[in-house]
Amino acid sequence: MRTIDSGVLGELDASRSVAALVGAIYLLCGLFVGFGLINPQLGAKFLNVEDAEELREQSQMLRYSVLGIVSLGVILFLLAFSAPLGPVPPEAVLAMVGLLVLATWFTSKRTLEVSDELNRSISRETASTAFYILFVIGGGWAVLAHLGYVPGPAMLDWVTMFAGVMLLSAFWVCGRKGLLMPR
Repeated sequence: MRTIDSGVLGELDASRSVAALVGAIYLLCGLFVGFGLINPQLGAKFLNVEDAEELREQSQMLRYSVLGIVSLGVILFLLAFSAPLGPVPPEAVLAMVGLLVLATWFTSKRTLEVSDELNRSISRETASTAFYILFVIGGGWAVLAHLGYVPGPAMLDWVTMFAGVMLLSAFWVCGRKGLLMPR
């Protein structure tokens, strides 16, 4: 936070600050799960799994998931710290984001291929829930902006909403299915 507040990374307006925050949440989630994959015994103590064996059983799916989650976090960071307000040149951001979007697509595809039926079902329900939440929040915001009641969402706000609402939806769906209860 001191680095961000120092201005070394540029001036962050509200859109960039929220994108960086959502990116940080994605990166932290990826780091925690990644650490659990590296050390299942320790990971089983702080991740919501039955035991280390469950992490080992799901390691292939979780490896792809971690790569996708981290990619999304990095995408949001790159966009938050891109020029003209940030230090990262737009050409570099465009190239890196393009590669990371492809990586996210590939890892998402692979995650689904190696997932069991329960995880595929949760993934589909999460995507569906995210669509409806995004339609209400983003669409409602766009309608209010169109009618002149509020300023419209910036392009970065849309990207952040896509990522943030997907994360929110995942927690919502898992919570409804009782998967967030401590085991």
